[in-house]
Amino acid sequence: MANYYLKMDNIMKNMFVVALNEELKAQREQDGHAEETETLLKKVREYDLAEKRLQITAGEQRQIRKALNRLRSKYLAAGRYSDGIDKVILQVARPNTTRHMFW
Repeated sequence: MANYYLKMDNIMKNMFVVALNEELKAQREQDGHAEETETLLKKVREYDLAEKRLQITAGEQRQIRKALNRLRSKYLAAGRYSDGIDKVILQVARPNTTRHMFW
């Protein structure tokens, strides 16, 4: 599988944790099968912000996008703005494939 690198900050990390928690709850209610999401949630929680780049696989990228879309839908249903979530979804959809980023 391909490895991707996401430039992470504290806000993005917190958004991932909230979105993955919501996804975990939804998966447990539907079929109870949530080991992959639990593993990814643990990986994100233990991520050290000093590294600046979170390494993820294509499957993990798919899980994060799904979780962020669910969080976005929840915000829109509640009448809240989803601009921040939209921005993060775009960053996750176009991750870097190399650890060395020039900015």
